Amino acid sequence: MRYQNYELDPFQVQAVEAIDRGESLIVAAPTGCGKTLIAEYAVDVSMERNKRVIYTAPIKALSNQKYRDFRKRFGEEVVGIQTGDVTINPEGKLLIMTTEIFRNLILEDSCRLSDIYYVIFDEIHYLDDPERGTVWEESIILAPREIRFMCLSATVPNIHELAQWMGAVRGTSFTVIEETQRPVPLKHHFYSPKFGLMNLKSIKRKYRSDASERKKFLRRKPSSKRIIQYILERGQTPILYFCFNRRACEYNAEQHSQLNLLNYEQQKQVRTMVDELVAQYNLGDYDRLQYLRNLWESGTAFHHAGILPAAKEIVERLFTAGLIKLLFCTETFALGVNMPASSVVFDELEKFDGVEFNYLMTREYNQMAGRAGRRGMDEVGFVYSQIIPEATDPQHIERLLYGNNERINSRFYAGYSTILNLYSQFGEDAFEIFRKSLHNFRKGTFAMTKAYRKEENQIENRIKFLQATGFLDGTNLTEKGKLAAAVSGYEIQAAELYASRSFDECSIVQIPVLLASLITEESRGRKNAPASSFNMRFSAEKVIHKLRMKEIKHNIKVPIRELDFSLAAPVFAWANGCTLKDLASFGVPEGDLVRVLRMTIQLLRTLRDRIPDTFLADRFHEALVMINRDVVDAQAQLEVEY
Repeated sequence: MRYQNYELDPFQVQAVEAIDRGESLIVAAPTGCGKTLIAEYAVDVSMERNKRVIYTAPIKALSNQKYRDFRKRFGEEVVGIQTGDVTINPEGKLLIMTTEIFRNLILEDSCRLSDIYYVIFDEIHYLDDPERGTVWEESIILAPREIRFMCLSATVPNIHELAQWMGAVRGTSFTVIEETQRPVPLKHHFYSPKFGLMNLKSIKRKYRSDASERKKFLRRKPSSKRIIQYILERGQTPILYFCFNRRACEYNAEQHSQLNLLNYEQQKQVRTMVDELVAQYNLGDYDRLQYLRNLWESGTAFHHAGILPAAKEIVERLFTAGLIKLLFCTETFALGVNMPASSVVFDELEKFDGVEFNYLMTREYNQMAGRAGRRGMDEVGFVYSQIIPEATDPQHIERLLYGNNERINSRFYAGYSTILNLYSQFGEDAFEIFRKSLHNFRKGTFAMTKAYRKEENQIENRIKFLQATGFLDGTNLTEKGKLAAAVSGYEIQAAELYASRSFDECSIVQIPVLLASLITEESRGRKNAPASSFNMRFSAEKVIHKLRMKEIKHNIKVPIRELDFSLAAPVFAWANGCTLKDLASFGVPEGDLVRVLRMTIQLLRTLRDRIPDTFLADRFHEALVMINRDVVDAQAQLEVEY
């Protein structure tokens, strides 16, 4: 069977047949097997039946990539995108959106979901994400029954349990289609600069079981130079080199800035492409541009969340065009964005989880390793892990090579906006909905598990808190509660600040500073802007502190954070019209600043559209216009490409 000029693999044929029958399905297959092709078939079928289709993705970079791909194929009047940052053609027949936006549409009981045939969930194993996984569960539980789901997943051992749970929740059966073979097989190697290539046996011989001895060896982290040289000599480019922190990405790229991996013709192509994109994205006064250009023209680049989104975009374009031969990146690069390489390198096999260093999960290793081996171009994909054999636990190596991917676990956590929306609609019956979480699903039925009882206890505490603080009057939403229910994301803080008239004391340029302080999170290793240069005091700080204290009194496990003004100075400067060049002088990674500014814009937009006070709504709009410009304006960045 052929589709889009491809001869379909047997698992793809199975999926296509299930879509033709109008079934809900989960397709589990390793990275690079061609799952996206099946999603595109579901889009085609929905369109043929004159229905609409929603494509949800876990990260905005993936949403943007899908928007570009689909827009090329179907045209701009058919395709729309909504990600919080960007809204283009929201009435389109094919809508790309983040899962959060989809969940919010469900909670709003939006008529925009009325004629949806399929919803495609890309990377459904993201359900296991500690922070954002709950949104997937809520969407699956709450979406209108007539919508079919098409879920794409990495291979996980409990895929049948997941399908069973989804079937029980949705009242329909789910077809499970599994593929375990990769189209391009992988060769896994372990590399020590001291001993060269090693296998499991030789690592076992060198491993020191004494922890204090291991520590001595760990003090000297091997450089990336030898392993890169080894791979380049064998012509196994392009190379994706995964580092688990941003500094390592940049440092390693710097170490290889003298390499020249492109011929004259390719360098010319890079120059032309970069010139065009720099002009499109208004990056003329970007401080680091010259340094990055030199790197790109040599065929090397780095990619992480701390760099300017427009610069990340340029790197992705160059890599897709085959003009970056060596890319140092963090693990988010492996998430769905379709950019395969010939070789993948792990700088190390342990990463810091915020508390301690732990070995990678098998699932993480496979997701990243799976980027090696380009279909139709490589016989095999090469995966190299840089190790210090004396300090590398052979049991973990064995697990990464031969172990199963970890199960998907429930991360269900009913947040305030979900509780406000459901409890005000259904009263105590809302608990029936909460009980449908994956947490609570055992051997084909919903049982009151211990984990769920804890969750229910927290929901009860949150309801009491919402009643005590005037968001709920019994089961009814108060005015303040209606606003919080509509916001979703910093909802109780934003609604409380509005109700307490905290915005009245702000000038227009101070409004974004105050909202950004809700969003800013202390980041490890980030230099914050000097606090002394910025002394603003808001009564809002007391308002949020009191709200937090009431949560603690109601035994709420993860209370809201205090306001964080560590990025106030650059946000204030940007609201006052500073340039990108000025922004760099605060010493905060541009990517982090742009992210906070974009999230602030999202919050400003929601509040502007939802508050009854038209005078304040106008002020919010003015504040939004002040900060939504140049490199911060995500929509302009996406639209400029056409």
